[in-house]
Amino acid sequence: MKNLRSYDPIWMGTLTGLAALILWYFSSLAIEKSITPSADKIWPFISAGLGAFSGSYFAYLFRKHEEKQASKNKIKLALDACLFTSIRQYNAMYQMKNYFDHYPGDLDQAFSMSAVKFPDYKDARIDFDSLNFLNDFDEISHLIDLTIEQERFEQTIVSMEMRNSFHAEKLQPALEKHDINGRELPLEKIEQLIGPLIFHTALRNAKQTYALLCENLNSNHKLHQSTWNIARRLFPDRAFLKPSPLPPPIIDSQRGQ
Repeated sequence: MKNLRSYDPIWMGTLTGLAALILWYFSSLAIEKSITPSADKIWPFISAGLGAFSGSYFAYLFRKHEEKQASKNKIKLALDACLFTSIRQYNAMYQMKNYFDHYPGDLDQAFSMSAVKFPDYKDARIDFDSLNFLNDFDEISHLIDLTIEQERFEQTIVSMEMRNSFHAEKLQPALEKHDINGRELPLEKIEQLIGPLIFHTALRNAKQTYALLCENLNSNHKLHQSTWNIARRLFPDRAFLKPSPLPPPIIDSQRGQ
């Protein structure tokens, strides 16, 4: 029905033109038979009407084609931007996880890994307004998954920032105060010196941030692949940014306790 409605101007124009010709023909009979239009007189009007109709019709088709092409280009650009943002988020988390992996144990990540300043990723946000077209292709669930992934990414960034702030403002001063840096001490002794609150908070912050990074790398990769599949289905003859390969998993025994 939507396609039929788009042709309403054409049908209305055609019917109006035919009605005008019929009205003109029969009204001439009522006035005087001698002015009744003959075939050779009415044909120029018909041909002119057909010419005008054809010109309007093809102009309409051309305009619709341009509008459709513009809409397709807009969708293509939105998908490109979404995939590019997904790659940026993946790379951000990969760099953070790679920094953690230089300290393969939970204790090393909590106490030996210093705070580090990463780039500001606040602009690495998916433009959801430009992706509203997914609803027209019955992909509303994918749009919801993208919003969840964006929130998960932001949660991971916040967790990393909290870990770094706590390390710089609380943990490091406590370690320096008791000259613990670089010393091999039993865990019980470290906890006694810096206090249970700082000790367990540092351990919890490191474990939580690392877990979020690993989970996000996996979910980002899967969602990027799903977005790429949708893009390829809508534009089979166009190229799109593929997801980055997943890093090899870290075995728990390698991380230590």
